[in-house]
Amino acid sequence: MADFNDKNEKSYDLHAEEWEATIPINLGHKYLEKPAMAELLPSSLEGRSVLCIGVGSGEELDLLLNRGAKVITAIDISNVLLKRAAVKFPTVKFMKMDMMDMSFTDSLFDLVYSSLAFHYSNDWDKLLNGVHRVMKKGGMLIFSTHRPEFWARKKKTGIDSINKRGVALIGHTDRLPGNVEILFFNHADTNAILESVTHAGFSIRNIVSPSMITPNPGESYDQEHYKALNQKNNDSPIFIVILATK
Repeated sequence: MADFNDKNEKSYDLHAEEWEATIPINLGHKYLEKPAMAELLPSSLEGRSVLCIGVGSGEELDLLLNRGAKVITAIDISNVLLKRAAVKFPTVKFMKMDMMDMSFTDSLFDLVYSSLAFHYSNDWDKLLNGVHRVMKKGGMLIFSTHRPEFWARKKKTGIDSINKRGVALIGHTDRLPGNVEILFFNHADTNAILESVTHAGFSIRNIVSPSMITPNPGESYDQEHYKALNQKNNDSPIFIVILATK
């Protein structure tokens, strides 16, 4: 396992309880990224086999199960998060696995779903070639990731990466809610992400830089934090969500 991957695993393991507790109140997840993912996801997943990459403590699984997914396999590098998720979702198959080195057989999944995990990869060619391999022909990929133009502002680590095609990714660090310190890799810009997706053989069907949704009337939330986050996202979108097919 690469050193940066090992550090991310240890950070999530160490702060798993705090991380899980922040999910319901994380405004960037609740009002920005998660609604956009739900919007692009088919209304029915009946009969479909789903791979969830970077499942964490399982915050994605209610959505997938409620839409009728036949079989869900969920992977993550954090054993502690996987154990917490397994308590809540006993029908899901959980596996500790690096998304950069998946051991599944070819053409296994109808849908690959990944929320805010791909930016932990230092080589999107390797990552996406692996995702493409395990998907069935005609299968669907839905993922969200950091939008490079915003996240380039974060502290650089000096750990950069250039893959075999010469695609350069810049290493950055940030501290997430729950006190999780992460190391991630940033593309030069959004177009570089899209190029990586098409180079792996996917056809891009939709691209969204989501806007904050409006909380429901009477809903309790940190209004000042919401306003500040909304302004940040209006100035420079924080995430990008992509729907692609094989």
